[in-house]
Amino acid sequence: MKDFRTDAKPIVIILCFVFAAMCTPCFTQAEEIRLDGTYVLAGNGDVTLSLKLTPPMAVYQQLRDSVSNLYLVLRQFASSRADTEVVDKKAEWDDSNRSMTFSMKMLGASRNLGNHWELDIPKGTEFINLDEAKRIFYFNEIVQDGDAVTVRGTSRLMMPADARNLKWEGSRRVVSYTMPPVKAPSERSLMLLVSAVALVVLGIALTAGSFFVKSPSRPGAV
Repeated sequence: MKDFRTDAKPIVIILCFVFAAMCTPCFTQAEEIRLDGTYVLAGNGDVTLSLKLTPPMAVYQQLRDSVSNLYLVLRQFASSRADTEVVDKKAEWDDSNRSMTFSMKMLGASRNLGNHWELDIPKGTEFINLDEAKRIFYFNEIVQDGDAVTVRGTSRLMMPADARNLKWEGSRRVVSYTMPPVKAPSERSLMLLVSAVALVVLGIALTAGSFFVKSPSRPGAV
């Protein structure tokens, strides 16, 4: 199953490189872009992510003037992730808050290892805390493109409601957890299902049979 590989470039790094390449004059000196990220992990291992990037006002305006289609940045990211299928990609400008929001879904990001699940966390992401009651992991994210631009901020990994035994394994850079097994249908449920199917089939048979029953002849009919 596909996952977040630590040797693959995460989206924050791709965004950093693309912005630097597409708008080199913007970064004539060291600039910092603020990051606010949310990652929502589904029970089947898919991750829906939303990243809000807020650069300085001058940099935002120059990016706005230079990048004609913000969606092209997401296409660049998707093409770099041959190990992961990326769907539902969106990119939006927010002029009122001089920020950019990128969202997408990465299919099969977490691995099912039988007795537990694992999600690899990319390099450049520093674990802060785990709120077990809310089932949320908090991270610091810092990415630098040489001396030109730095992306810095926090992100939240929101775990499935049924996730248990949440752990951060720092030496392996892995979030591990368990999910309840899928319950097999009970014998009673199977019997009810079979009965329902039988009734449906009987109803269809009776309805179809009524078309072949001839109406009785009326008195005096030839």
